[in-house]
Amino acid sequence: MHESSGAPIYRRFDLHDDLAALVELLTDVEQADHSGEQVTEAALREQLTWSGQDPALNNWVVALPDSTSLIGYGVIQKTLNDVNADLHIAVRPSWRRQGIGSQIFAHLLEHASELDTRTLRVYVDVQNEGSSLFVRTHGFEPVSTFTRLGLAKMQSFPAPALPAGFTVRSYDQIERVELYTEALNRSYEGYWGHLQVTQDDVAQLLLHLNHAGIFLLFAPDGTIAGTCRADLSEPLAQEAGDPTALIDAPGIVARYREANLALPLLLTVIQWLLPQHPVKLELEAWGEAPGTLADYRSLGFTVTKEEISYRRNLE
Repeated sequence: MHESSGAPIYRRFDLHDDLAALVELLTDVEQADHSGEQVTEAALREQLTWSGQDPALNNWVVALPDSTSLIGYGVIQKTLNDVNADLHIAVRPSWRRQGIGSQIFAHLLEHASELDTRTLRVYVDVQNEGSSLFVRTHGFEPVSTFTRLGLAKMQSFPAPALPAGFTVRSYDQIERVELYTEALNRSYEGYWGHLQVTQDDVAQLLLHLNHAGIFLLFAPDGTIAGTCRADLSEPLAQEAGDPTALIDAPGIVARYREANLALPLLLTVIQWLLPQHPVKLELEAWGEAPGTLADYRSLGFTVTKEEISYRRNLE
């Protein structure tokens, strides 16, 4: 137990006053859990601007009286056009198993009802037994996976070999927001955690993306068959100490998912990246089939992080 001048204080996050303390807290958590989370101030500032974020309302911190440090943090993230919400809870290692995480969860659960949330989602590293026990104890059930794969040393890659009639074009050659919106909605449709987006959502997203690194896959009849995007990542480069590219794994429209299109689409993206001289590649895959992950590993990628996605229904 810890000695303090009073009980922990649970309150909403203040971006101006709490950010530095939050970075320090999450750095302590990452050093203990080794989950691969980006915990720099720059990374956190970016995350707090993501769709569905409202730091002043959706984020909670736990502080001690007469102290500027934090011992706990929780966030609920929900966009207006989604009935699901994502949770993340972090407790300083030296303060765990004292009910702090459960108290944070109670606050987030109450706020979830205010946001008309039907389902809560949370991702837990497969190596983190404590967190797995926590979410199961609080009524969550496993439903899917998130896998991060890495390539720590660049190598030669086979040329993309798309089936006859399929073509790939980069978004900077097209510049049609409605087409990219369709590609995002149809290519990842059915994946757990996928969010249907509007043209306004995508227009805002495109302000922050490299249009040359967005690729659209077209079927022989000219309709959308898939999409994938990538770019050099400054946060990952700072973390790794080398130029690093981040690839959002290919999504394929449901009717074409048995046509083995993900691998050649990924290779197309990698061929675009190579002239930019990344030293490392990272690939994030959400709910991928085992066979597709095996295809990625055949290129030399290895799994660096695996999380289980859990769900709790609120209705």
